[in-house]
Amino acid sequence: MSNINTKSYWDNRFGSGDWEYNKGRDQTKEFARSQIPLLNIDENIEGSILDFGCGLGDAFPLYKKSFRKAKLFGIDISDEAIKKCIHEYGDIAEFICGSHLDVPVCDIIIASNVFEHLSNDIAIAKHLKGKCRELYIIVPYMERLDSEQSCSEHVNTYNKEYFIELGEYSYKVFNSRGWSEYGLNLIFNIWVKNVYLFLFGKSLIKRKKQIMYRFTRQS
Repeated sequence: MSNINTKSYWDNRFGSGDWEYNKGRDQTKEFARSQIPLLNIDENIEGSILDFGCGLGDAFPLYKKSFRKAKLFGIDISDEAIKKCIHEYGDIAEFICGSHLDVPVCDIIIASNVFEHLSNDIAIAKHLKGKCRELYIIVPYMERLDSEQSCSEHVNTYNKEYFIELGEYSYKVFNSRGWSEYGLNLIFNIWVKNVYLFLFGKSLIKRKKQIMYRFTRQS
């Protein structure tokens, strides 16, 4: 499968306003809301937390609220994204424009809904593991890339054993409020439709799931 996720592609999406128009900011916030309670991170952590592939940085207010004492960092390949991050959230986090090769040593790395876009995801995960004591990778679970609803930006599909070659890790599979499954869209596109489908004996629409992998450095 060809990969359209180039730096120029994401510079255009973030710089043109397309990300905002398609509710990307809301999606990032909803992902963070559903994921933070599942992270095994002490709320009093005083170390560093880095958001890998931070986009426009809309998870940072939630990270700041949940981990008040932590030093927050964000990194993204898009110059356009980082410009907006610095403008809107530069008072609560530091931002870097670059790839996985530019990630500094830190305590915790969170990669939320990024790896499904990466062709060399195994190698990148291995590299990030060496940069922190805890690495969280959150991605769509068992996504069918050949379905009509699949996104051409997604080039990988993940199961529980996907990262087995990288050694020991734990994982959690959970319902996701991403992909516009929140607010009025959740009510009308899933709940209301499921009432109709149930009454007519049809298969119900299932909420999409995500999987969170947790890698920890062995002492």
